[in-house]
Parts: sequence; structure tokens; C-alpha cells
Amino acid sequence: MYIKNQYDKINIDNKDIVLDGNESIVKDINKVIDHIQNHKILATKAKRHFAIKNIKEINDILLKPIEIISTRPSQKTYPNVNGVYLLLRTMGIVRFKVSKKEIVMEINKELLKNWQKLNRTEQYFMLLEFWLIHSHPEDTIEAFNRSPLMEINNFFLKKSELSLKKTIELLNYSPQYYNLALYEMFGFVEIETKKPTEKNTWNIIEIKVRPLIKKILPLTILNKSQTITLILDPPKLGFFQHIFQPHFKEFRNILKYPKEPVVNGVYRLKVSLGRVYRMIDIDSKESLDTLAVGILEQFDFDCDHLYEFNFTDHFGKEIRVSHSALSDAELWTDKYYLKNLPLKERESFKFIFDFGDSWEFDILIETIDESRKIDDIELIKSYGEAPEQYPDYDEW
Repeated sequence: MYIKNQYDKINIDNKDIVLDGNESIVKDINKVIDHIQNHKILATKAKRHFAIKNIKEINDILLKPIEIISTRPSQKTYPNVNGVYLLLRTMGIVRFKVSKKEIVMEINKELLKNWQKLNRTEQYFMLLEFWLIHSHPEDTIEAFNRSPLMEINNFFLKKSELSLKKTIELLNYSPQYYNLALYEMFGFVEIETKKPTEKNTWNIIEIKVRPLIKKILPLTILNKSQTITLILDPPKLGFFQHIFQPHFKEFRNILKYPKEPVVNGVYRLKVSLGRVYRMIDIDSKESLDTLAVGILEQFDFDCDHLYEFNFTDHFGKEIRVSHSALSDAELWTDKYYLKNLPLKERESFKFIFDFGDSWEFDILIETIDESRKIDDIELIKSYGEAPEQYPDYDEW
């Protein structure tokens, strides 16, 4: 019980909880936000992670950079960078400028103004809530599908006997390296390392539990049923305020989000199925149901199966908008309009048709012309012969 034993031995009093300065997360987040504003930081095409050329420089500006041996690092190579990225995306403060050549990270300036109005304590607990309650690591950083809230409870409170060596051996699986890095940045542990001897190794030799975790964690502990409910149905932002405000009088405000602008006009979409594509114009007032029917018509498909659209929102979460016959869906294509997509020019989304054969169409937003309006879908260009929806397969 190495970690739990340390945790149990910590003595705390009943005084107000005090952030003692060992937490670096607020400074780290603000340093990275400033760096993105003042430098050209690129993102990968697939997942919009930090580009390889920028990962080390992000690590170097953090208050406690990690020493790694790697000739071609990925974002996962640096758990601290991966953790910071998760928080930035969960906040929704990072946006992307997409061109044919590259994807450049930007900061949502209106949201940044509201973020900067918060004091240090408010920023700390907003980040804590983003991480433990609202983040989606499986979508945002491709981590294992386990809630950080459950991971932190298990790490500090689990009953099983684990030596330090075994704890380190299991870090890749639980609580996962990015969580451990965040434990340190939030001031919950102190991690001692030595120079790595192998590639891609965060060479940890000691994990010391700090008193702050024993003051904060009991306030977030719920029974199993409540925790599962919290994970499956997250509360509105600001959930932690009523929990921690009695202990932090300065926790008076939460982050306010500016209203997202609605872009009206004509969307020019390049709809591709492999090398075959159709270029169409469609008005922003149209529903995704109308778009689905229009795509199928252009590819000579019968609209005789269910379908959905997939895209990633501003918070790094994968969103599915499904056919209205799918009763367990959260969003439906007949009530979701093109203008509601949180996507800009040169960004893309997917149309999945027929969950048996799984036809997957890639849809690129070529342009958005806000000066135009049209009533019907217009075919602009057709390239290639569409595949047969129901090809005749030879008998075995």
C-alpha cells in the first residue's frame, strides 16, 4: 500500500484549505496559452495534437519539464504535454486555423478574456473540474476509456497492496501517465526522476504524496452509484464551486462562455467516397437529414438504411448526430442544422450510412459564402463513377 500508506499518514486540520504554491497547473496552462498566441504552433491533421516539431518546445516552457530520450516524439511521449493539451481542449480555448498546407493552433480570444478575469484559485478549481468531470480522454488524447475521477480515487485510496515498483510498472494502464503528470501539476504528488536510460522513458524513481490531495480528494469522493452517474451524465459547469467555496472564500466566479457565432450562407462541400467525389452547394439553413438525402442522391444510393454524422467539437469531444429512428441518440439529424456545426472552412466531418455495410463518406467544407442563399442542393462538380450500393458478389 505504498501510495495509500503515504496518504493515510498525512495529518490535516480543519482550517481552510490553502494552495501552497507547489501546484504549477495554473502557471503551466497560462504559459502554454501565451506561447500559442505568440508563436506558430502546428497541429497534426488526424487528431489535432501538438505537431512533432512543437512538442519539445511546449515541454521546455513548463515549470517542470520532463527529460525524455526520443528522436521522433509524439504527444504521448511527454505525459505533461499530453495532460496540458487535454485541459486546453476540454476548456475549448484552443481553436484551429486550417489551410491546405497546415493546421495552426489559435486561442479563442473572447474566451481568454473571461479566463483572465478569474483569480488564481478560480482558475485552479475550474481546471480541476475540467479534468475530473468534463474531460473525454478517450476522444481528446486517445487514452484508455476510464474517468480521471475514478482513476484519482483508485490511485490514492485503493486497498490493494502495491509497492512503488509495481505502481510504476502499472502506470501505463492505471492511472495512466498523463494523469500522473497532472497529479504533480495540481500539487497532489511530487515526482522524483533520474536521467532516462532508454528511449521514450519517463524515468520515475519516487512518488511522494503531498498534503493537498488529502484536503481536496475527500470533498470529491462520492459513492459508486453517484460517481457513475456523474461520469455518464456530467453536471453543468460550476459543479465544484458549491463543493469548494466553503473552503476557498475567493472561489466566487466560474468561467463564462461567449455565445458561438452562427454562420449563415452557402456551404460548398466536397463529399468523397474513396477517390470518387461530388462537390455540392447547400444552404446553412438545411438540416443534416436534408444533407444526408442529398448525398445519397448524388451517389445514386437508395435512402433505405440508418445513418449518422460524426465530427469533433470545440472541446475535443467526438459528437454523433444520428437518424431520428435511433432512440438512444443525444442529437438527431432532423433537428440539427448545417449552421450549427462547430466547423470552419477547410475542416471536415464524416457521414456514415448503413451500419451493416458501413459506407463512410468524408465531407470537406471547401468554402462558406455568407453572401449567398439557395433553396435546393446544387451539384457543382462530379468526379468518378459511384460504386454500386448492392454489388453482385460471386457465389462461393
